[in-house]
Amino acid sequence: MQQHRALILRSNRFLGSALVDKGLVTTGDLEEANGEFMKAIQSADLKRASILSMLLFDFKKLEEAKLLDYLVEERKLGLVDLNFIELQSLRPMNIDLSLCWASSTVPFDHVEGTYMLASCYYMSAPVVKYWEDLLDGRVIWYGTTTASLSRALERIEEIHEAEDSADDDE
Repeated sequence: MQQHRALILRSNRFLGSALVDKGLVTTGDLEEANGEFMKAIQSADLKRASILSMLLFDFKKLEEAKLLDYLVEERKLGLVDLNFIELQSLRPMNIDLSLCWASSTVPFDHVEGTYMLASCYYMSAPVVKYWEDLLDGRVIWYGTTTASLSRALERIEEIHEAEDSADDDE
């Protein structure tokens, strides 16, 4: 995750600004969360360094339903619950799982050269740009909940561990 530290910093800064700009949180809410975010970014566990998670769960200053409504109504994104998606290994797509954790985004399907991405950080321009550059712009974006994304990434970790175990047995 350390290799994605700059992306984590930029993506969270941009997400926080976008949330304030769209009236989903106040400047004071963001400043409070940002203080805790800066503490988290200094820790070894960067998975926990998320302005969004802090605003949602630690400070309860943002309702996830309002954020998802904004993504659907204003940004015209579809929503996906990754709990109902049969996930695959990211390795054939050459996607690093730590990038998914760092950007709160995961490719959940790949059809005819187009990637379907679920993200909690769609409102963060650095996340969108990073993924679209990485995948040559062949992306269809979906919003998802933080719980759905976290569980999906944990399931993919389990898939990768099973692959590694199978390789060790050979």
